[in-house]
Parts: sequence; C-alpha cells; structure tokens
Amino acid sequence: MTRVAVTGYASLDHVVLLDGAVRPGMTTTILDRPRDAWPRLGGSPAFVAAALVQAGIGTVTPVSWVGDDEAGQDYLRRLAAAGMSGDGIAIVPGARTPVAILAYDPDGGCACLYHPGLPKDLSLTPAQRDAVAAADWVCLTIGPRAITDAVLALIGDRTRLAWVVKNDPRALTPEQAARLAGRADAIFASAAEAEFLAAAFAAAPGRRDGQILVETQGRRGAAVTCRGRMTFVPAEAVSVADPTGAGDTFAGGAVAALIGGETEPAAIAAAGNLAARRMLLAR
Repeated sequence: MTRVAVTGYASLDHVVLLDGAVRPGMTTTILDRPRDAWPRLGGSPAFVAAALVQAGIGTVTPVSWVGDDEAGQDYLRRLAAAGMSGDGIAIVPGARTPVAILAYDPDGGCACLYHPGLPKDLSLTPAQRDAVAAADWVCLTIGPRAITDAVLALIGDRTRLAWVVKNDPRALTPEQAARLAGRADAIFASAAEAEFLAAAFAAAPGRRDGQILVETQGRRGAAVTCRGRMTFVPAEAVSVADPTGAGDTFAGGAVAALIGGETEPAAIAAAGNLAARRMLLAR
C-alpha cells in the first residue's frame, strides 16, 4: 500500500464574492458569503490530500499545524469528514489556527488575506517525522522554511518527491527553491510562476532523472514536460466564481496517476484536469 505525506500550511478558508474591486476609502458590498465556504477546509495539504484520497490512494497523511482553539478542532473535524487522517496534524498550544479570507471581484480577481496564527519556530513532531520518513511519496507544498529543510533531510533517494510550487519569499528561500528544483521527481507550477521556477532551475546543482514538470494554465489546460518533450493537454473549462484550490487538486490527481504507474504525460495531465474539474463542479 502506497504511503503519502503531504506537508505545508493549514487553513480554514472564508470566501466572499464582491460587487467590485476593493479600494481604500470605499465600501465594497459582499454579494455572497457561501455557507459551505465560511469557513471551508483549505490550505494546500488538504486540497492535495483530498484528491489523492478520492483517487483511492492507500494511506494519505496531511502534515501540518493548527492552534488549540475551536478553529483547530473545526479543521480536524472537516479533515475527518473528507476522509483524511488527522494523525499528521500537530496542535500547537497557545496558537491560533491559520485562516484565509478570499475576496473575489466580478472580474475573477482575488484578494487573499492570510493569517498564519502560528509561531515561527515550528518543527516536526515525532509522529510527523515518522509519517514523512515512512512515506513512499512526499508532496511538499508551501510551509515553514525549517520544515522544508527537515523534510528534505528526512527523505531518502528512493522517496518520490512532488513539489507544489508557490513563490512566497517569506516561506521559501532561493536556495531552498534550487534544492527542490533539483530533487523533485514531479513539479507543479502555474504559468505565473515560470520565471521563479526558471531561476530555481538555473541555481539547481542538477535535476532528477525523468523529472516531470507540469505548468498549469488555468482554464486552458496544462503543459507537461519530461525528458525534453512538452505535451499540452487542454482542459474542459468550468465556470466558477471561486477556483481556490484547483491547482493543488490538480497536483493531487496527477500524483495519484503517477502512483498508479502512469507514465504518459497526456494521461498524467488528464488525471489532474479531471480531479480539479470534479472539485470545481462539486463546489
């Protein structure tokens, strides 16, 4: 049975749909505050893990941190309701559970306000270390810098690593990005992160043999590059006001295909497209 650990920041997401862009000194009216998204289980680990669980992958353990507040208990309840284990979630005494407010304007732009709520000196608990060390696949999403270093130190050469990219200089140094660019077996990034990723590759000491690079391009689809060959796979567009988590869900679906033994780039991207589409249609 394949064991997967998914590391990164947790979040409870709060979504609002606005009647216009947010501007200082002006009131913007909230048109809708969806009941099932105030709050909603969020954060990259939960989105990636949910897609893996839906694909039938054996043991999937999100590795993250919440506070010892009611929001932390809510996060754990929502995680369990989605069929995911809370064994890799550490409860930090005195901390507040991370939350995000996602404000969408009529043109689809999103203002994201994120409150980490956690101390800066987070570390892996023994249970979290065990989950990462025992994993056949580790999916590393944006998280504390010290955790990224700890994960890279724990995994062996046989461990498959998927890096779900986010260009956040507060959480990821250029040196860490270069290490990840060289070590990851599969990399998932948006088109907007192409320049950031190019710099990471330029500084990387080398690259894993057979490394797969997936660039998601929103409603257009995704481009998969492996061994110098690029394959573009279009997606069937879904019209939604709130696409949060689609990229992470795509990554989870694509990793599930890789775990299942898929090697064809088109099939890997198609699996990611399908996972994201199902999530958006359900929303």
